[in-house]
Amino acid sequence: MAIQRLLRFEASRLRFLTRTVARYTSDCHSNINHEEDSSTSYDATKYYPACIGELIQDKYRLISKLGWGGNSSVWLAKDTSRWPWQSDRYYALKISNCGVRDREFAQEELLISRHISQLKSSHQGRAYVRVANAYFDIQGPYGEHTCLVFDPLREPLWRLGRQFGGIGVPPNVLKAFLRLLLEGLDFLHTECRIIHTDLKSENLLVGFENDTILDRYVHHQESHPPPYKIGAGRRRICQSRPDFGRLQGGMRCVKIADFSTAVFGDQSTPHTHDIQPRQFRAPEVLLQCAWSYSADIWNLGTALWELLGETDLFDCIDHRANAYGRGAHLAQIFRLLGPPPLRFLERVDPTIRSILFSDDGTTSYPS
Repeated sequence: MAIQRLLRFEASRLRFLTRTVARYTSDCHSNINHEEDSSTSYDATKYYPACIGELIQDKYRLISKLGWGGNSSVWLAKDTSRWPWQSDRYYALKISNCGVRDREFAQEELLISRHISQLKSSHQGRAYVRVANAYFDIQGPYGEHTCLVFDPLREPLWRLGRQFGGIGVPPNVLKAFLRLLLEGLDFLHTECRIIHTDLKSENLLVGFENDTILDRYVHHQESHPPPYKIGAGRRRICQSRPDFGRLQGGMRCVKIADFSTAVFGDQSTPHTHDIQPRQFRAPEVLLQCAWSYSADIWNLGTALWELLGETDLFDCIDHRANAYGRGAHLAQIFRLLGPPPLRFLERVDPTIRSILFSDDGTTSYPS
């Protein structure tokens, strides 16, 4: 009951904090020159050649492109199977690339989504986790693409700073959302036994403040179609339209999204592979020793620091090579927090330990 009262309080505080946001306009407009073809790893044969107005699975009509990543693109779609007297319903379709590893990511996310959805739990954090509602495969010109169907959400948490006319997310707003994120993470760890492994700001998504936001957005997209360009292989590349406009009141929730690299925590074989965005990696990940649920906690903390000011807690740069360095990253952590406990270093491979540390546990790497 105490948690419920606290969550109701935080929700009311969010509504209060966002009442004055309407005077600001979001400046998160996509640039047609910064779509998927701008990536150095872009392969025109991998992305599904979706088009605005396309009907997929005889049900989902594509309204707009919401964004793209290295393994997929995301589209807003209208459900055309509903009866005329029913209200419109929209979904976000995450269409994987057709590469083998791309589809593996999609299948892994689907596996995690199914596990979470089938779990019988009354944990409050369940409301702050986003899972796929459905999935299907579609045939593209160069192979099959797995499509995951989600309820649409407004925007990544980092964009709220711009909604408020600043850079980082205001601390009082972020504090209110933090409790919800911790509820969601606790649900994943204690009930689902899942380690997310990729808690970056792009994967913390804010919900719509009311049901009219999507309707207005769709009307605008239909009356003002986005521009497109013709890229390699004569593929049409549509401009992303992730901006749903100004906030129109209190925000409802925030959700943890994207389980494409998530793993189950209770495995007989310890996890030791690299995870997380480089600048957010936990010390045990950097030291290549066994990691578990605590890696997510470190990851969330460093991501929150970035959200407050759009700067990283650690720049992780080895200035001798002017590039990311694992040793430089560790040195910066230890400079801030002090040397790790010796019992922690005992878990590290002796070869790595001898390179990075002296006998007393202090780093031998320049910071």
